[in-house]
Amino acid sequence: MNSFDNSTVFGLNPVLEALKAQNRRCYKIIIEQGKPQARLNSLILLAHENKVPIETIPKTAFQKKYRNYNHQGVIGVFAIIPTLELEELIKLAFQKSPLPILVALDSIQDPQNLGAIIRSAEALGIHGIILPKNRTSTINETVAKCSSGAIEYLPISWVTNLTRGIEQLKKAGFWIAGIVPDGNTPCYQHKFDEPMVLVIGGEEKGIRPLLKKSCDVTLKIPMEGSLESLNASAAAAVIFYETLRQKNMRS
Repeated sequence: MNSFDNSTVFGLNPVLEALKAQNRRCYKIIIEQGKPQARLNSLILLAHENKVPIETIPKTAFQKKYRNYNHQGVIGVFAIIPTLELEELIKLAFQKSPLPILVALDSIQDPQNLGAIIRSAEALGIHGIILPKNRTSTINETVAKCSSGAIEYLPISWVTNLTRGIEQLKKAGFWIAGIVPDGNTPCYQHKFDEPMVLVIGGEEKGIRPLLKKSCDVTLKIPMEGSLESLNASAAAAVIFYETLRQKNMRS
């Protein structure tokens, strides 16, 4: 396993979800003095159940130390989240479903977009996410906060070369679908009835040409308004929901 360094978690819900997930050790919870007790009851109870120390810091000192972060008066210090090798992610995905859906992100550099995509992916039944080590936002506190805790549950794999990773996924039996504004097929007309990797590109340039050539099919989201496309996180949510809708129709 590889790891990324996002050991400090900011915000009540992200810290609570990290504790609930129990995927990594929590060393301590830091709370700003004077925060309403009712909002913190669930967190404090869970921390006590897991024997996690709680440190309370006076408001002035807390704000001075963490003023640059959206913390809501709650900080969690955790072990680093483990990530999977691509082979491990493939194996795990097939253990979860005979028709797994994975997502490969190309050049998503906005941490808020990345966090929102992770949140939608976890909520809508995606089985894992693949990130290139270059041209991608680091998994930082903004990504974790925007994911609303989903980062604790969604398996993640880093790859050195996304195009080579796609070839490995093809050999494992996955069909590769690029999500692009000029795709050949409307997303609702494609049948998601096979193992699938959804490739989503960055906001400015989309999927890089070489990677686009590796796709077995290109899908588009039909638009009716004046704008020609959605941003990456909105487009991802639409596609993820369509895969879930079709899955529920088959059930």
